Amino acid sequence: MAGAGAWGCFSGPWSIGEGYRDAIFRRLFKRVIKEHFHRFRADFVLCLDPSAGYAAMEASLPYAMRFHSRLHPEHLGHDFDGLLRNSVFNISGPTTGAEGIEEIPHNQDLSRFRYVEHGKPERAVLLTSIDDVHEPEVFLEGIMASRNMKGDIVGTGPAVKRIARLCSRTGGRVRCLRPVPRLQVPGLLTRYQVGVATVRKIAPVVYQMKVNAYMASGLYTLAKPWTHIAEEAPELISTFTTPGEMGMKLDWLQDNWDATLETRRNAREWICRNYSVEIPRKRFEEILRKSFPCGNGSR
Repeated sequence: MAGAGAWGCFSGPWSIGEGYRDAIFRRLFKRVIKEHFHRFRADFVLCLDPSAGYAAMEASLPYAMRFHSRLHPEHLGHDFDGLLRNSVFNISGPTTGAEGIEEIPHNQDLSRFRYVEHGKPERAVLLTSIDDVHEPEVFLEGIMASRNMKGDIVGTGPAVKRIARLCSRTGGRVRCLRPVPRLQVPGLLTRYQVGVATVRKIAPVVYQMKVNAYMASGLYTLAKPWTHIAEEAPELISTFTTPGEMGMKLDWLQDNWDATLETRRNAREWICRNYSVEIPRKRFEEILRKSFPCGNGSR
């Protein structure tokens, strides 16, 4: 109880300090937005989170909202309603959880990914943020639970040192590799035959863009059951929930690789048809033309 009391003594001043910091941040942010608005002569400011939107609204700038990540309860309420009401338009990404806002998916230019048909599966890849949410340990343990599959974790994050140490104890079967620039990801994926998507169940459906890249590249995909593709095209992937299940799936793939060829081909066709960047690009252009009828939809 002494410890709790000690912390309690600082709760008031700390809260006041946080309030001052937030106020200063909002003032500086508003000034920066105004400077950029005038510099680029923009028709509107496209804001990717509520903080940017509130700053633009306070600065009396035309703005629109593109919600990128999941909205938390503290974002909602009377102020949030005003944020939406005063914006030029409101759109969101998948799994954002913003009711009444049109969803435009995070699609990719999948033509950049080269489809490759490998003769046998030897190495799996996990493209990931290396943190607790994305469960890199599950991938590592799943690889080690298989007979002889090898795997690479490619990425960085707060748990990268710990995961690198664990990988160093696998005798080379699992490696922790540095991330590559986005434009080099298509070339990277040509080295692998299996793509894995691990993630905690943080929502009923979790959108993982890496899955689209795996499928476009001809990799057979293993994913958690709540990954978006498991709901949208379950016949094109295999799901698992534990490292042991993942290991068994990998063994099955090594024993039945030729039988997955049609699935891999269908996966490439399906993902390019349903997740092409042209789909959201076309809809976004329609929204711009409707919002700015005197312009040409772009700047």
